[in-house]
Amino acid sequence: MGSIIATGATALPAVVPTAGNIPQSLYSAILDMMLALDDNDIPAGRYVVVSPKVKRYLIEHPAVANAAAYGEGGVTANGVVARLAGFTILTTTAMPAGVDIVGGHSEFATYASQFTGFREGQSEKYRADYIDTLHLYGGKIVRYPELDTKKSDSTFDESKPTKGIVKAAVTWPTS
Repeated sequence: MGSIIATGATALPAVVPTAGNIPQSLYSAILDMMLALDDNDIPAGRYVVVSPKVKRYLIEHPAVANAAAYGEGGVTANGVVARLAGFTILTTTAMPAGVDIVGGHSEFATYASQFTGFREGQSEKYRADYIDTLHLYGGKIVRYPELDTKKSDSTFDESKPTKGIVKAAVTWPTS
């Protein structure tokens, strides 16, 4: 699902911090995402998902380290780094390659999962019954007429990114 969201997101300029200002650069990138989503009238209830390396430096920023003073506390509780600037900041180890920060609203992506084709039987090897099933799942970017590009036949152009989700890569300093 992460790769579907990252593929459908609008790319923002890469974050290029220097060795001395990594936390501030990452925090500024999140505020730039806030501005991009505000410009497109994306409603409240937004999220930002960061890679573990971004989280490592982001929690050094005073606004995140002391999130209770700026927003709502909750550092590292249940994967939530902080609730700040209208975002719930989360972390995952499953970030797609080339993306370090993704921000958006949950209404711009959907995921469906279903178990079908249930069969039951007796195991030939063990004294037990088993259930055999097929797990079907998939994800998709949700398109909105006010924000997304339509083709001449009034269908949405799936090759264009949505404005309800943004992403950024970080060019890490080498020394």
